[in-house]
Amino acid sequence: MKLPAILLTVLLSVASAYATVLYVEKHGGIASMTAPSVKETAFERVMRTGVLRCGYYVFPPVTQRDLNTNELSGFAVDLTNRLAANAGLKVEWTEEVDFGNWTAELQAGRFDAMCTPAWPTASMSRVVRFTRPFIYSSINVYARGDDHRFDNNLKAVNDPSVTIAVIEGTALVELIESHFPKAKLLLLPQNSPGGSQAENLATKKADLILWDENGVFDYLKTHPGGVHNIAPGHPVRIMPFELAVQVSEDRLRDFLDTALQDLEDTGYLEQVIRKWERAPGSFFYLAPPYALPDKQ
Repeated sequence: MKLPAILLTVLLSVASAYATVLYVEKHGGIASMTAPSVKETAFERVMRTGVLRCGYYVFPPVTQRDLNTNELSGFAVDLTNRLAANAGLKVEWTEEVDFGNWTAELQAGRFDAMCTPAWPTASMSRVVRFTRPFIYSSINVYARGDDHRFDNNLKAVNDPSVTIAVIEGTALVELIESHFPKAKLLLLPQNSPGGSQAENLATKKADLILWDENGVFDYLKTHPGGVHNIAPGHPVRIMPFELAVQVSEDRLRDFLDTALQDLEDTGYLEQVIRKWERAPGSFFYLAPPYALPDKQ
């Protein structure tokens, strides 16, 4: 190789090295080239800011809204605010969701935790992570008040001629499919209000619905005798209530588990449930242990 060619090679190498140094300095040093940035987790953000951002649904007495002040109240509000205060945190009630869209909104990071409790299912657990159960409610089968075809006969529900109204995307869909696989489903839109199943029952678009006692209590206040439990004392399932976080948020879930256990051990959980439930001991059962009230 001739001398000018060697000199040209050296000059090009020096220029390339100088350009590399300038790039590294401009973009944050060597560390930025060798290590990708690590995204802050929801748990880390909560601990750094001291604020837990909550998603919530409105469904009294879990959560309810004052139409004049827009203020939220209910047992989930009291529970979450106390839970956070015990850990030196504040709560921001960030976004209202419905029973069908809350998992997607949580996955999108629009809030840190679903702070109004949900009924967990296997399919939901693929996309969100649930806390320990802390209360339970019973799910029963209801018919119109004047329809006694199914009284004391849950087996009759599992029939192709039977139509059950249910809101799409909720835990009740999986419950119906597992217990009454032959029955037809009348799927209602995900953003349907809680009483929409009963409205379809009243208009005879459906034969039956599955509902918890709290929801039925509210409905019967404005529709006396509108529905009746076809098998009193024999719920289809006792459903756990649990909070939820993104599926990758193990540390945030563990924090909530410990905080909920603390509220249970100190007696605050029972205190706040009894404060808000409509008929003491009738709608929500503490865990563990829980026991159905004597219906006899």
